[in-house]
Amino acid sequence: MISLFGLMGAFFVLLAGASYFFYRRNSPVQYGISLSSILISIFIFLYSIFGVGGFEGMGLGALAAALFLASILSLFVSVLFNIINRHGKGAV
Repeated sequence: MISLFGLMGAFFVLLAGASYFFYRRNSPVQYGISLSSILISIFIFLYSIFGVGGFEGMGLGALAAALFLASILSLFVSVLFNIINRHGKGAV
């Protein structure tokens, strides 16, 4: 279980770092990275259920769940940075 949290943390750092890179460039791609990784994790999860099955599918499903949670968290942090930045500049 600890390694699953470590994997989720690694995914979060990777996704948040990529989103922050595009945030600094004022690009809307910062949201696309998290959203596309959410879709990828859903497809991986469905493949683990219907395509693989068994204990291998359960491991792949855990990987997909970690990626999904990290993507949601990364998207939340990216939106939060954008709201804080807009609020600091005086816009509502």
